Amino acid sequence: MKALYTGKNIIHLKEVHSTNRYTAEMLSNSVPITEGSVIMADFQTAGKGQSGAIWESLPKENLLFSIYYRPHFLKIADQFMLSIAISLAICDFLKDYVEDVTIKWPNDIYVGNQKIAGILIENSIQQDVINSSIIGIGLNINQKVFSAQAENACSLSQLTGLQYDLQQMLQSLCKCIEERYDAIKIEDYQSIRLAYLEKLFRFQHPANYRIKGEVQLGTIEGIDEIGRLELSINGSMHYFNNKEITFII
Repeated sequence: MKALYTGKNIIHLKEVHSTNRYTAEMLSNSVPITEGSVIMADFQTAGKGQSGAIWESLPKENLLFSIYYRPHFLKIADQFMLSIAISLAICDFLKDYVEDVTIKWPNDIYVGNQKIAGILIENSIQQDVINSSIIGIGLNINQKVFSAQAENACSLSQLTGLQYDLQQMLQSLCKCIEERYDAIKIEDYQSIRLAYLEKLFRFQHPANYRIKGEVQLGTIEGIDEIGRLELSINGSMHYFNNKEITFII
């Protein structure tokens, strides 16, 4: 069974700088895009992750796409719920293929200690709500070899030894994403947050982190209302935004 509106309209590109940037350019040029539209590419020349990091992917090997949503129901203060929903959706999708799938805060998807997917969400704000959202997803499917720069990278094919049809995988993933997206429309935030914590990489397990250039032992205790990481260090709670803390894998 397919998703009702996510992926119903697909724009398939052979090559593009990045699907997020392409989608943003369409919007800036007033090109009409229906909600749930997917812009996917066989190859990205400038694929990017969080805070400008490069996303490596060989042509026609992986899923590289952006979804356009209009989450007017989400207030600015609750925008991290969208990141939670998309992260959980990818976990939902992957659980049929592999075990030990977790979310490395804020929204990298890991299998064991290896990264299999990344998410980049770019929101447009209007007054106190999210007017539109471009959700970029890179999910490693069939790529067998990664460069040394793609630290800790893995793919579904590496983990299972199988090859997959990218179009079929996209349709299945879109259904998972739509289900999680629809769930946050009804503001079931508490149960969704709990599901996120259950999947959170290193949740309540002591580990080393690099903070302001120093390695410190800390324990992830959760996330706060705006999505900051809550880390207990020497008995006191500290709060971090993205790029203020580095996981030592």
